[in-house]
Amino acid sequence: MSAVCVEAGTGRVLHETHGALVRPPASMLKMMLMLLVAEGIEAERWRGDTVISVSARAAAMGGTQVFLSEGETRTLEELMQATAVASANDAAMAVGEGLWGGEAAYLRAANERARRLGMRDTVLRSIHGLPPDPGELPDETTARDMAALARACVKMPRILAWTSRKSIRFRPEAAEVYNTNKLLWRLEGCDGLKTGYIRAAGFCLTATAERNGVRLVCVVMGAPSYRDRYNEASALLEAGFARIRRAVEQSPPGPAGIPSSSAD
Repeated sequence: MSAVCVEAGTGRVLHETHGALVRPPASMLKMMLMLLVAEGIEAERWRGDTVISVSARAAAMGGTQVFLSEGETRTLEELMQATAVASANDAAMAVGEGLWGGEAAYLRAANERARRLGMRDTVLRSIHGLPPDPGELPDETTARDMAALARACVKMPRILAWTSRKSIRFRPEAAEVYNTNKLLWRLEGCDGLKTGYIRAAGFCLTATAERNGVRLVCVVMGAPSYRDRYNEASALLEAGFARIRRAVEQSPPGPAGIPSSSAD
């Protein structure tokens, strides 16, 4: 198992275990789609109400999905909520194809953004994170690189608005779909970010929480069970917040009795 916990604003490492070990990220790589889409909205290249038509390929995606139909049209906002909350592979593919014109063009943009984030051990080969087809290579990254991606994501309020939603109702007649990240219900201050699982990756989670103006990011990869990823991430985040709280309490006072450091 790999694990990294960092202070989001500074990148200060609070915990690391096998952080540079290359592993498949499964659906956690959808964070890159969230980042590129949110940055595109901010740059006015597209809008939340941009309409996307679902291709036959997107509609045929396996794994977790919201059962899009070929030719169905949805807004970008609807598809991103489905991607972030339900981890819907069909929604992610529809967005990648709709905004970039195809998976290959999206992947060029995604890997270029990864390089600019300093994700040196990352190669993204899919939009969704599903197992590769026979003869194809898997997505590759590290817990350290996923933490760098998460730090970029948490700077975008739009992404946290997507990932903090506990549920969505994608169709009026359908059942409510609950967020795959169960730490939203059990960890104080948690508002993201993304789960992942395929057999080759194990159980994965990138989680973030904010308390008293301090935001932490934790990445767990290769956990042996569904519960283990949540227990490990929760323990690391709680330990991180406790460490920062102790540092504040032990810091010598500055002007007007204010501690001179909030983290060291």
